[in-house]
Amino acid sequence: MDQPVGTRTSRRRGTGRWEEHNSARQTKILQSAVALIEENEAGEEISIQQIAERAGLARSVVYRQFDNRDDLDSHVREFILRSYVEQVENALVLDPEKTAEEVIFEVMRTVVRWAAEHPRAYRFGQNGPVHGHAADETSVTIGRHLVAEALWEQFTAWAALLGIDVEANRPLVYGVAGLVEGIVTQFIATEGEAGRPDQETVARMLTASAWHLFAGHAADRGYHFDRSVPTGVVLADLLAQAAERQDGDAARA
Repeated sequence: MDQPVGTRTSRRRGTGRWEEHNSARQTKILQSAVALIEENEAGEEISIQQIAERAGLARSVVYRQFDNRDDLDSHVREFILRSYVEQVENALVLDPEKTAEEVIFEVMRTVVRWAAEHPRAYRFGQNGPVHGHAADETSVTIGRHLVAEALWEQFTAWAALLGIDVEANRPLVYGVAGLVEGIVTQFIATEGEAGRPDQETVARMLTASAWHLFAGHAADRGYHFDRSVPTGVVLADLLAQAAERQDGDAARA
């Protein structure tokens, strides 16, 4: 994707409905570009004309929406990255009837499935600048950071509910995000190779790795978790322990 798009018109338009119209056009263009990336072999040239035709727009419309080809490509990477992160965030749901391991597995299965279903888009998103981010940042590092922050937000919310200070463990979520990204990238790169594990196996491997990391550090702090117990039961037990600690602190005060 290296043909020049041209320069976006400098003439200012009104706001409101025109901006919404342009936003809808940009989305259609980005969706079309991603669809073509996924349909063609990696590295195959995709022209602006192809993207415009796929979007049902005139090529001149694409010219007006983006500064040049590099600008379009950076927007495409942002679009891919946002779709990926949204999938992860939507999977981060704490179901009290499921075990922690089952909750983790749902997230890992979502990540692996998305990458397996969009391998060419996944790889394209890893190479080159991303719109809205520094030029030296790649989608790999940006995605790792966004996923880690989403995990951290959920983890700290649960920990705060239990009165547990986990700030010192913040680097761990970045380690988990990096582990996931590395294994998924390797999984995508071995597409078609003999002996390649299936999606379920990779998701289980990632789940076990994340669980052991979590359970091991928790055990070092005196918290021992049974991976077969539903999270609702675990949380209820931890809340009871927190209440007992508060009562004990109040009695000693």
